[in-house]
Amino acid sequence: SSYYAYDVRVIRNKYFPLPLTAYTFNRAAYEAAGNTGAEDGSAFLTKTVNLTQPSLNDKYSDLKTKTFNFRINYDKSFNEHNISAFASYEQAEEFGESFNASRQYFISGALPYLSAGGDKDKNNGGTASIDARVNYFGRISYNYKETYLLQFSLRSDASIRFPKGNRVGTFPSVLAGWVASNENFWGVNNPVSFLKLKASWGQLGNDAIRPFQFLASYDIVAGGVYGADRLYQTSLAQAVMPNLAITWESVNSYNAGFESMLFNNKLTFNADFFYQRRSNILTPRNASVPEYAGISLPPENFGIVANRGVEIELGFRDRKGDFSYNINGNFAFARNKIIEFDEPAQSVAWQRRTGHPIGSQLLYKAIGIFRDLDQISKTPHVINAIPGDVIIQDTNGDGVINNDDKILFDKNVDPEITFGLAFNFRYKNIELSGLVNGVNTAMKQMLGSQQGTSGNYYMYYADGRWTPDNIDAKKPRAYQGYTPYWRNTHRTDMEFQQLDYARLKNLQLAYHLPASVVSKLRVQSALFYVSGQNLFLIYASKGIWDPEFGGGDRDNYPLMRTLAVGANISF
Repeated sequence: SSYYAYDVRVIRNKYFPLPLTAYTFNRAAYEAAGNTGAEDGSAFLTKTVNLTQPSLNDKYSDLKTKTFNFRINYDKSFNEHNISAFASYEQAEEFGESFNASRQYFISGALPYLSAGGDKDKNNGGTASIDARVNYFGRISYNYKETYLLQFSLRSDASIRFPKGNRVGTFPSVLAGWVASNENFWGVNNPVSFLKLKASWGQLGNDAIRPFQFLASYDIVAGGVYGADRLYQTSLAQAVMPNLAITWESVNSYNAGFESMLFNNKLTFNADFFYQRRSNILTPRNASVPEYAGISLPPENFGIVANRGVEIELGFRDRKGDFSYNINGNFAFARNKIIEFDEPAQSVAWQRRTGHPIGSQLLYKAIGIFRDLDQISKTPHVINAIPGDVIIQDTNGDGVINNDDKILFDKNVDPEITFGLAFNFRYKNIELSGLVNGVNTAMKQMLGSQQGTSGNYYMYYADGRWTPDNIDAKKPRAYQGYTPYWRNTHRTDMEFQQLDYARLKNLQLAYHLPASVVSKLRVQSALFYVSGQNLFLIYASKGIWDPEFGGGDRDNYPLMRTLAVGANISF
């Protein structure tokens, strides 16, 4: 089989803001002047935006992709031997261009075209991008009596993101399995009705990197006045040294596990254990050249990260007359560890990131809140600490709080543990199904708009905070923006929220119309349901955010609860 595809994506964007004026109101000054709200406040308005005439920003981009694929398949069975194989070739090319231009000083908002704008302060720019890959890949699978399983795969990929000589990466993999329950010695009365043992090893490559790092790149920088006309000319400066040895990142994956069914296929129990070792990871040599040297070294293929874990699935299903049910649970644990990267020398051993997960955070550890001045005088503290401030752990015990007291927290936004529980209960024509999911061992910094008088202040921080009447508080005093040391120069784990949770993700109650009614309506099937998504949190760590929130570090809207009533009718 074969196919050829030619895709074109065109984007056109035109932004033409019309004249407007915006103001801010100085409420404090207005009230200080004795006004009550009934008086005119125009004197207390300050102009913040004054767009006196239209301006136009016009953008155009297109991306063309060409893909050619050719594949050959082979299948053969003889004397309970089964062979299946395929070989394929694929070539992909991509070319993109973009152009943008802007003009100001339009005398009218009726003509949103560049030619109607003024020549002063006009601007334009453009970009181009290319990419290309060639892939050869194939697989051969063999089994004997559906009991002894063997599979071998091989792919060879070439990418223009690497220099000649390093463009091709070859990645093999092999998988073996044994369905032990098919053996004669297993016995028909064995409580384990199905058991398959499996193991695999494979390599994969990654070229999803910034392209053409093997070429010297240049930035346009400030120049000078040159030539007889004494015209100002910009100049070029080398931005990053080229890496002529750049090549594919690679990962070796090892898996071992089993699939099983017990008690007449009522109980399902599957498990997979895995170990991955990523090598040739592109990473800069931060420690090799100090910042004051003024040289930026290119990323090199020398980083190593290991990842290991387990995935377990357990399910049970049964039927008792008109009642049937199906419950499936899953659990996964994965932990990565940095094996090698160019880590700068650390003054204290507990701050070395090697041996810790990617994304480990170097923070001070909060161990309480200062009750009063007497406690401050007896405890190592940051200069100018006052009652209600965060107590920071003196990790090295030298009586001084400084950078050496920071420790690595292995938790980050990526959870090590994920789990879920899906269930389905049915009695005659009534069916209830749902899903519970959750994570553990994750945390994220709470960098929202809790700014005191200059912004919002979360109820979470207000309730139970330190006050002169509540000196045994578990939360710090009220604060203004990022002025206190524990939100500025001495970030602690108290500024982070645990993201552990379990949530009833989906729930649906359905009614299936009886077959007798369906036949009269001349339809194949009819289902009426009431459903809900993100119904409620069964458990969640304390904090200010929905633990499943997305986006960046700023305030984020929580997940929406959705209720629906509907029908699914097939004709």
